[in-house]
Parts: sequence; structure tokens; C-alpha cells
Amino acid sequence: MNPQAAPAQSELQQQLGAAYDPFNDPILTNPFPFFAEARAVPVFYSPKLDYWVVTRYHDCREVLQNSKLYSASNTLDSIKPVCPHARQIMQSGFRPVKTLTNADPPIHTRTRRLANAAFTRSGVAKWEGYVRDLTRGYLDAHFKNGHADMIADLGYQLPALVIFRIMGVPPESVPVAKAASSTRILFNWGYPTDEEQAKLAQDSVDFWAFAEKLVAERARSPGDDFISALLQARDGDLPALSEAEVTTILSATLTAGHETTTSAIGNAFWWLLTNRHAWEEICADRSLIPNAVEELLRIDPSVNSWRRKAIADVEIGGVKVPAGANLLVLVASGNHDPAVFPDPETLDIHRTNAKEHIGFGYGAHICLGAPLARLELRVVLEEVSARLPGLRLVPDQKLEFLPNTSFRGPRSLKVNWVS
Repeated sequence: MNPQAAPAQSELQQQLGAAYDPFNDPILTNPFPFFAEARAVPVFYSPKLDYWVVTRYHDCREVLQNSKLYSASNTLDSIKPVCPHARQIMQSGFRPVKTLTNADPPIHTRTRRLANAAFTRSGVAKWEGYVRDLTRGYLDAHFKNGHADMIADLGYQLPALVIFRIMGVPPESVPVAKAASSTRILFNWGYPTDEEQAKLAQDSVDFWAFAEKLVAERARSPGDDFISALLQARDGDLPALSEAEVTTILSATLTAGHETTTSAIGNAFWWLLTNRHAWEEICADRSLIPNAVEELLRIDPSVNSWRRKAIADVEIGGVKVPAGANLLVLVASGNHDPAVFPDPETLDIHRTNAKEHIGFGYGAHICLGAPLARLELRVVLEEVSARLPGLRLVPDQKLEFLPNTSFRGPRSLKVNWVS
């Protein structure tokens, strides 16, 4: 669709489209007031993004699960068109193939079945002891002087070390992967200048070479890790995954497998410590934590939108959307839909349907690592609440977020306590 030829919309839809700027405040820091206004309509068109923005829970679920009408092919496209210089750099050494996130059936069906087989082999439950030991180690090292940063001192490295251990990636590569995560988020979901885009493109090429080398090493010398399991995965007569497919999955996992959990930890502690009664409840009764995890993922998911493309002319909530239109599916807005979650802006760790949130997506593309993310968040909350019930937010701190459409979590969250 040509953004110059804006579609016919109501005055409210036009106002919402003009106001929607996820890259800057106030929406960047706190998108939820805008989402509440936007749910007055099921969908509106954003001329800046050239995307139709889906706002309500049931519409979000329908778009995410219906692969016959909505393609995932644009999910990893750059929101901002790639400039010629950046495109030339990417073509020099960035070689992903469609596998999971941006693939439709039958490609997605095959790769997901093989990835599921590999992930099952790697297991999740068996990693709880490792996650717990890591958490305790960070608390011992950094949470002893009455003040800390929940991101820098705990949430930044912990999820990366977990996924690296599972994948079979050397732990000293954490800084490389963390930098690559920010690069990918800004390149695919941000709105960088052409100069910034060229720099991000080169970073992407460099990280692809890093992932490609790891996969080639495991192909020559398999180990007891997820990369090797992917290379060896079999399911009936399905063709095995190629090295290019495994490299693509690895590259994506080394972003989604930890950056989102880092953000989930930051979001969780902000909401719990802002809503003191909820924090005090889980400190007194840690059996409340599993449902609290679901409510935290509902109220502030670390991935607040996904993308699809309309395969044919469709209607979303009665609004006509043309074939070929790009769709931005606001799962965080859907998670605040009062038609599904009464009093949605309130953190309620006892909410009986909290697990119906769509923070991990929905349908065939639901997050492969959701069980691991749940485990990590639960263990972190168990350990921190047991050790530091007096934890509090440092007052008057301004939270900063990476400017992009989809990935949300504070870059820093300072806390203190009285020993």
C-alpha cells in the first residue's frame, strides 16, 4: 500500500493514526493510555508506519492464528524502509532464510516441528537449578550494599547465560549477543536514520558471521546443546534442517531468547514495587508467584506487538482492510481489553484468567521459549522476594526504553532496601 494514498477512515481513526508515534514519548515510555483510547476502534491506519494497527483482544488473536488470511512474512521486515547503503551491506553477508517467526505453512509447520523436537530434547525443567544458582550468585555479588539496578545487576546477563548454556554458546559471548539484540531491535522495529541504519546493518552482518561459525562448529563436532539438537532433529520423513536454517534460528534465539526475558524482569519489578500490596503478598506467600507471573506478562508484556500481512481483502472488527496491507497487532493493547480482563489497568495477581494473555503471541507462532521465560521469571521472583522483602524503587527515576514498535522493557531500574 502507498502511504501517500491514505485509506478512507473515520475522523477518530485519522486522529489515532496521526498521533501514533511509538518511537517517542509519551507513547514510548507509557503506551497504555494511548492504547485505551485506540480500542475505541478495532483498527486504524498509521501513515508514518504504513501499517494498519489492530487494537482489541479477539481481533489480535484472530489475526495471529489465522494463517489463511494473514501472513507472517513481514514479521522481521524493517519498519523503516532500508536505505540503499544499508541494503548493500546486508546483501554482503546477512543470509537468513524463512524458518519460524516470518514463515507461513508449510515452511513454518516443518521447521516448528523440528525445533520443538530439539527444544524438548534440551528440556526446560532441568534448567531450574541452574537458573536458581545463577540468580543467587547475582544476589550474593550485587545485592549487598542496600542499592542495586535490577537490570544491570541481575536481569541483563542472567537470561543470556541461561539461553547460552542451553544453546551451547560460550558464556564470554554475552556482550556480543546483547549488543546484537539491540542492533536487531533498532534495525527491524526502530526508525533509525540512514547513517544509523548502515551501522546497524554492518553489526547484523558481523553477528550473522558469529552465528554461522557456531553452527558450522557444531555440525563438525556435535555436543549436548540446542544447536546440535537442531542439526540432528528428525520427525518422520520431514527433511532435516539445513545449516542455513539452524543459523537463522540461532540468530533469532540469541535475540528473543534473552532480551525479552531481561525486559520481562524489569517490567515485573516496576509493576510489583509500584503496587506495593502485590509485592508484599508474594513475599508473604510465594505460592502466588506463578499466577503473578501470568498477570505481569499480561499487564506489560516485553513484546507488545507483532506483525502480519493481509493475504486477501479482509474485515477486522467490521473495518475493511485491503489485501497486501501490513498489520501491527498490538498484543499489549489486547491484554488490556476490558471485554476480556475487567479493570485491565490494575495489577491483580489473583486474576483468574490472567493466563489468557497473548503476551507470547497466539496460534502456531506462539513463542517457542515461553516455558523457559516463565520459569526464569518465577525463579527470580521467588529468590528476590525471599531475600529482599524490603525492596523498593528509587524514587523519581526516569525509565528509558529502546525506541521501537515492539520490544518493551526499562534499560535500567534502580532499587534500594534497608538490610
